[in-house]
Amino acid sequence: MDRHPRRTLIFSILKLIIGAVIAIALVKFAFFPTQEKIITPNAQGDFTLPTTTVEKGSISHELSLPATVVRNETSPVKSTVAGQVVKLMATNGATVNAGAPIIQVKQTQESADGETPPKVTWVNVAAPAAGTLSLDVIVGQDVAIGDAIGQVSPDSFHAQVQVTPDQLYSLQSLPNEAELAIKDGPAPFACVNLKTVTAAPAAPKDGGDTQANAGGPQLRCDIPADQRVFDGISAKLRIPGGNADNVLVIPVTAVEGRYREGRVYLPAQGKKKPEPVTVELGISDGQMIEVKAGLDEGQEILEFVPRSDDEPEPQGS
Repeated sequence: MDRHPRRTLIFSILKLIIGAVIAIALVKFAFFPTQEKIITPNAQGDFTLPTTTVEKGSISHELSLPATVVRNETSPVKSTVAGQVVKLMATNGATVNAGAPIIQVKQTQESADGETPPKVTWVNVAAPAAGTLSLDVIVGQDVAIGDAIGQVSPDSFHAQVQVTPDQLYSLQSLPNEAELAIKDGPAPFACVNLKTVTAAPAAPKDGGDTQANAGGPQLRCDIPADQRVFDGISAKLRIPGGNADNVLVIPVTAVEGRYREGRVYLPAQGKKKPEPVTVELGISDGQMIEVKAGLDEGQEILEFVPRSDDEPEPQGS
């Protein structure tokens, strides 16, 4: 006999309620699915290539490069005659001018018949350049034509600068002179006869600047004789690259090429690829570049040169 009829009734009622709730839920899931709208995400980014506009402006260019003051190359002194040294006409350490006599050589020419007294002449050997003389010959020594008898270290100097190809191209044309500034030295002055040379690598001087001995393309200019400078000191060489006012300019990032001629790209229309346009270029300041022909003011072009199809994908992308 059940001793707790009331408790049994309550449990029965709870079972019925739970069963009803489960049944209602199953019916809803089966016949009345959720009506919430599923939102499909749409791409919101702008995948068009950025563009820029051709504008008018002013532009100027100047290269300021680290330079080194270098003494001009030593000139070897060679005997121009054969004979015996009879006189030293200049001493070691003397300052000589180009063409100044430095030694005298006695030439003796025997007669063909053996009876006529030999012909004796005295010939001076001259310094090949101006500078400080260093002799390597003594009186009474016999010399032949071409023998090295000393050298002349010039008292003249030049400034030299190591340059890269892009720096050379950025100048468009090389001026005749540049401004040389030496820290704690004389006021900036004109360094003349600016030219491009190709230097072979050389061992650095003791305590010297290795930049002065690097190989490859270099710019050199002559330091005027009235300027007091020292071999191996550092300086700054400022090279004017020109300026232009009220000209068409675009960012250098938009141009393929930097010297005289390049290519820019017009924005693609529809499914077409960007259209390349050849342009004539002028000076650049490193950020902007002058366009002499090929584009019009206000014309829209790509701000960056597009990557070609055959260009490899960046690593790690």
